[in-house]
This record gives sequence, C-alpha cells and structure tokens, in this order.
Amino acid sequence: MFIERNVRIIMNLRHIGSLSPQKEERLYFIDNLRGALTVLVVLHHLVYFSIYNEVLTQGSIGVVMGLLFLAFNQTFFMGTFFLISGYFVPLSIERNGTTRFIKDRSIRFLIPFIFYIFILSQVQAIEAYILNQEPFTWQTYFSHLTYGPMWYVELLFVFVCLYAVWAKFMSKNKLSVVRQSTPPTYRMFTVFVMILAAGYFTIRLWVPALDLPGGSPKVQSFVGLFTASGYDLPQYVGLFILGIIAYQRNWFRNTPDSMGRAGFGIAIGASILLLPLVLLFGVDGLQFSGGWNWTSLVYSLWEALFCVGVILGLIIFFRRRVFHQGKGWSFLSAHSFVIYIIHIPIIAIVIAGLKVIHFPPSFMFLAMILITIPLCFLLSYIIKQIPFASKIL
Repeated sequence: MFIERNVRIIMNLRHIGSLSPQKEERLYFIDNLRGALTVLVVLHHLVYFSIYNEVLTQGSIGVVMGLLFLAFNQTFFMGTFFLISGYFVPLSIERNGTTRFIKDRSIRFLIPFIFYIFILSQVQAIEAYILNQEPFTWQTYFSHLTYGPMWYVELLFVFVCLYAVWAKFMSKNKLSVVRQSTPPTYRMFTVFVMILAAGYFTIRLWVPALDLPGGSPKVQSFVGLFTASGYDLPQYVGLFILGIIAYQRNWFRNTPDSMGRAGFGIAIGASILLLPLVLLFGVDGLQFSGGWNWTSLVYSLWEALFCVGVILGLIIFFRRRVFHQGKGWSFLSAHSFVIYIIHIPIIAIVIAGLKVIHFPPSFMFLAMILITIPLCFLLSYIIKQIPFASKIL
C-alpha cells in the first residue's frame, strides 16, 4: 500500500509542472475523460434514436431503462465538455493571442458546423428518404436542415468569442488575473450548486426540463437557436465559466482526491433523498419539469447536486486511475471531435440499413451498438487522413 501510494503521488506530480503557459504539461487524464465522454455521447444517441425510431418496443422495460439512461446522462455529460473547454480557452489565448485564437476557432468550429447543416443533416434524414420514400426536392432538403449535435460547437463558439473579448478588455486595462495554484473548497462548490439550481429553476419557467410540454414557445424558439436542450443552458454557461476559474486556480491538478469520493457520494445521496420526492409528488401533471412549484425546485436542486458531484468524481477518478495514454486512449483522444461530428449520421445510416434488410427487431439495438461504434472509429480515422480535413479537425 505504501509503495503503491507513493508511486501514484509521483505519477500525479508529473502532471503538475509549472503554471507558465509555455511549460504547461498536457493533462492526459482530461484527454482520456473527453474521449470517454465522446463514446458516452454516441451511446446516448444510440439509445435516443432507438426509442425515437421504435427500435425498442414502446412501453417495454428497455424503453424505461433507456429513458433513465438519457435523463441521468443529460445532467452532466455535455456540461463536462463545456467545463473542459473553458479550462483550456485562457491557455490558448495566452499562447496565440486573441486575434489568432478567434481565427483558429472560426475555422475549427464554423466549417464543420456549416458542413453539418448543409450536408450531413441530409444523411441524418436518410430514413425519411429511403424508408418513407420522400422525394429529394428543395422543399424536403430545407425541411431536414438541422444542426444536429453541432449545437454544442455553435454555443461553444459564442462562449469563446465572448471570453476573448473579455480577455482583451482585461489585458488592455491591465486587469488580467494572475494564475495561482489555489485548491477549491466545499464552500465554493456549495455556492456554485446553489447558483446552478436557481438557474435551472428560473429557465424552466419558460423551457421545461427534458423537452416536456409547457413553457413559452417564443423563449424556447430563441434558446433553440443555440442549443438543443435549452433547459440546461445554465449548466453550460456556469460550467464554462467554472472551467475558466479552474484554469486560473489550477483545479484540475490540485483538487484533493477526497473531493472526488465526496462528489460521487453527494450524487448518490441526492438521488436517494431528493428523487423519490420528485417521483412521488412531481410526476403527476409533470410539475417537476418547470413552474412555480416546490417539486420543480427540488428537481433543480437534485440535478445541480448530481451534475457537480458526478463531474467532480469523474475528474478525480481519471486523474488517479486513467492518467496514462496507450494506443487506444491516444487514438480516441485524437479522433473524438470527428467522432462527435459524424456519429448521428452514422446511427441514421445503420438504423435505415437494418430496417431495409428486415433485421430481427429483438437484436436490432445490440446490432446498432456493435456496428455504429467501430464504424465511427473507422470513418474518423479515414477522415483524419484527408489533408484539408486534418488541418481543420
């Protein structure tokens, strides 16, 4: 135990290094976490489209389990991407300068975003063209235009541009924050959880949780321009800002290991104590999804606690256990962005193909998983070999 503990400490110290942006060592455990979350996103949408396309029988235990899987994922997985992105934005600006940073992000984000809307969105609609036999006309083409999963890229681009403007203002007025290695405290996370819960409760007065009925159509339409899950917008904003603060205080490296265990414990405890209240008193009439009622407030508090607890636990877990990069993690890290971009069109092709050949429904979901994930890896590798694409992605 003594030897193992000291070896772990030494390995973790290798990641700490200097706070200088010129000597910042790569956080491989964060790369690995981002790669794992990308696979989770693929699984999330496999479940979602299996339910939406009735691959899973309506009313079956599979659908119930799938909906629970989607609901729990939704509380943290995309927010973690924003947290990680927020952490690395200040470092990129320090190294490259504001102008070059915006130029690079414009190329990396906007070109794939536009390509998805005008090309890949039609691949996502392949079932409508093949199985529903919709004719390919300008009318059907425009009706199927969508940003798909690229709402994340769009919203992240807005966030990084706003931060770049803020950083430029701070630099011009000599108000730049000096980076310090200051570990977080439980009080800080408690304040963040309270702010996040208040944000959830407030936005869900107009945008109900989990896209359930109700709210304000006008507000939902406006928020829908930037994100597919507007009810979680406070999470995305809050975690991006928290990522910036985490960089300034070096939290990814210096957060105590005990906070990771506490994070998982808080997530489990909140689920045991708060979710039953929501299920008992808030499901009738879907009151928990939003509005001036106490079940919506309890649900917002649970989601904030679960979100922060799971993210905190995952970061510490990967820092302690998954801080090396072998060939598998290295490949996933290098191709995660491409996998994220192409995974929904691939899912659509796989579902349409299995339905065309009348694949046995009982085994279709399993077949989707076994085909889609390797296909995402293979096509991402091929795309990265294309010179122009590799420079962007």
